[in-house]
Amino acid sequence: MGATAETTFLDIRFACRVLQKSPGFTVIAVLTLALGIGANTAIFSLINAVMLRRLPVEHPEQLVLLTDPAESGAAVDTTEGGVRDRLSYPEFEQLRLHNRVFSGIFAAQNEVSDLDVFPGARSTAQSVRAHTQLVSGEFFRVLGIQAIIGRVFTPEEDKAPGANPVAVLSYEFWQRAFNGEPGIVGSTVRVGQAVFRILGVAPPGFRGILIGSNADFWLPITMQEQVLPGRSYLKPRDTLWLQVMGRLAPGLSFKTAEAGINLTFHQILHGWAAALPTEKERRNMLRQRIEFRPGARGASALRGQFSDPLVLLMAMVGVVLLIACANIANLMLARATGRQREIGVRLALGGTRVRLIRQLLTESLLVAAIGGVLGILFAGAGTRLLLALVSGGVTDLGLEVPRDYRVLLFTALISLVTAVLFGLVPAIRATRLDINRTLAANARGSIGGCGRVQTGRILAVAQVALSLVLLMGAALFIRSLHSMMASDLGYNRDHLLMAEVDPVGAGYKGANVPALYEKLRETLRTIPGVRSVTLSNTGLFDGDSVDPLSLDGSPIRDPEQLRSLWTEVGPDYFRTLGIPLLLGREINADDAARGTPVCVINKSFARRFFPGSVAIGKHITDEYPTTRETFEIVGVVADSREHWPKEEKRPRFYANLTHPIGSVETVTFLLNSSRDPASIGPAVRQSIREIDPSLPVLSLRTLNEQIDRHLTMERLIAQLAAFFGAVALFMAAMGLYGVMSYSISRRTGEIGLRMALGASGTSVIAMVLGETLRIVAIGITIGLPCALALGRLISSRLYGVTAADPTAIAMTTLMILTAAALAGYMPARRASRVDPMVSLRHD
Repeated sequence: MGATAETTFLDIRFACRVLQKSPGFTVIAVLTLALGIGANTAIFSLINAVMLRRLPVEHPEQLVLLTDPAESGAAVDTTEGGVRDRLSYPEFEQLRLHNRVFSGIFAAQNEVSDLDVFPGARSTAQSVRAHTQLVSGEFFRVLGIQAIIGRVFTPEEDKAPGANPVAVLSYEFWQRAFNGEPGIVGSTVRVGQAVFRILGVAPPGFRGILIGSNADFWLPITMQEQVLPGRSYLKPRDTLWLQVMGRLAPGLSFKTAEAGINLTFHQILHGWAAALPTEKERRNMLRQRIEFRPGARGASALRGQFSDPLVLLMAMVGVVLLIACANIANLMLARATGRQREIGVRLALGGTRVRLIRQLLTESLLVAAIGGVLGILFAGAGTRLLLALVSGGVTDLGLEVPRDYRVLLFTALISLVTAVLFGLVPAIRATRLDINRTLAANARGSIGGCGRVQTGRILAVAQVALSLVLLMGAALFIRSLHSMMASDLGYNRDHLLMAEVDPVGAGYKGANVPALYEKLRETLRTIPGVRSVTLSNTGLFDGDSVDPLSLDGSPIRDPEQLRSLWTEVGPDYFRTLGIPLLLGREINADDAARGTPVCVINKSFARRFFPGSVAIGKHITDEYPTTRETFEIVGVVADSREHWPKEEKRPRFYANLTHPIGSVETVTFLLNSSRDPASIGPAVRQSIREIDPSLPVLSLRTLNEQIDRHLTMERLIAQLAAFFGAVALFMAAMGLYGVMSYSISRRTGEIGLRMALGASGTSVIAMVLGETLRIVAIGITIGLPCALALGRLISSRLYGVTAADPTAIAMTTLMILTAAALAGYMPARRASRVDPMVSLRHD
């Protein structure tokens, strides 16, 4: 063991000396690897944070998620049954009361609320913006979280609604907003309509169970109406707003607990189903079930959204790293040729091939180790850049990306793999030589050159093929993004500004709400440059709803087909957006003032449900059990895309906002401006403030900005694919340049002889470029089928382009040919300037 350690130490010391003698090679190799390893580590860090990292709580493996929207998609339609991804507070209370399978169970608000927190009891103090989450009293106990100062609240402090205004801070928020003040316990803050007493501070690193939605404040769930005034979430059974987690009781299996909780859940539903008016509604309610998922990694809306794109990006940077390895392997092959005499002497003195290969691999490992260490530094900056790109550079993604053991282990492993990838082939080739011929060879070192050139060309072909695959993917993503950005929405996107306000949060109720709508609409219309103003319950590109229907005068009777999207809108909605009115009229100011139950349908709705007949005058009934409403159709408008650039033409009806389907909490005003809509933003805020300073403006952005936010992931993939494609192309060009330069150096005598016999410099350039293009042609021939296969693999993420898009293929091929021509031209031009007499005399 001692001898082995000593030998390893000697190998490392000798490798250091060898690398010091070739600083140019060492710097290029280390920086190339650092870029590849750093990019891989940065993306793996995000994958680790989103998909792999466990919650920093006690025994996370015992935790079970009863609800998780990240896995099941949008909230389940409870009229159709199925897997529940959220629960109402009455449902949670019943599960908690009849729990037999968990040692503890708690509920948490399914998203954090971004609220103003006022230190002290007065709202006139300087506010701090905080991510606030309502949680049940068992939250901290079940997770095993203890306060580092003070204490956490208990189940006893979460019994009576509005009775216990207490709060727990996160460590990070305590440091950021209160400068880590030790006396924070016992002080008060004002949130919403209540003054809360701070009980304690949670330990560092704990930000709740929602990955990507870090909490700053935790408040008892029974304080909901004080924190979110104007809303009542504790009593309705159809308000699904809670994520529920439990800790398995000792000795109870995952499946047994799931069966037990569903038995309890169905007993609860049986008691409620009796009050439903129809057998279908009762049957659908009893079809609902809870599906357990491991809770060790918490709940995350990011997981479903980002997991596939992150894996795709990981594959892209993996290809870049392979190209980097091929490039460094070419460099090491060139260095090995220059060291043939040294290797021959060592073999002649009794060294074995295994011993020499080990020495050469030690050099590769040392280069990879340095590149890995530097790559970790690059990864830190790369991770911050990725987070900025993912969040659009505007909002806080709420995702912490610590460098835990998984990231360090990944970096170490990838450094080891790259060392073997770029070091093994050169080491084997360098030691495969004839000792006598090597020692007799002249200092020019011509022995073994042909084999090295051939291996270098094979590596160059591989680089071209991999670069083509990466560039093809980048071209497809870029063209897809361009198609989405340029897609026809059915209205003009360039002149619309959206302002979301919260009248319920400001205390407006009953008739005061539509009166406020109209007052705001009239005031906003007076802003210079504003042509028209309307409003809706969701705005554009911000959520959607679908419900079962019943229709009079429609030939369709199948309940499975009687479903439609719906939106609630105010006066002049279609004129403001520019959606053509095809028949009848749109909802007007009189409808809004009277709360008339009228609606407008789109062309797809009329075509599907009223084929060959006039829809005007017929009635639509929204059949959602707790919000059943009937509307008269007064108009038909053209189809449009209002919630996604790739949205298919589907039936939609637009109901009168002042005769709502259920409750409307926030509304979005849409302003059509004759100038840049962003320029009127300050005037819009000022106008709203003049009407009511307490009316919260939740967001203010142009429609193009809203669409950009929706396309964040598509833009991220396109940008990074383009960047890594450019890096891959550059590396492939450098690889070709190195191969052709080395090939020319081996053939100096031949080229001199050709020129002495009358060959022109132009013919020499053509010869070298021809060889370069032959390598590229082989690489394209190999890479193109792989690129087409990649296109089919990612086709579900593309819009407006096919996997075999001819423009993408042409662009990619042209870029590679251009880069190859430039890479081959420089050594070709140098070869064309060879003096025949000098080269022949040298040989």
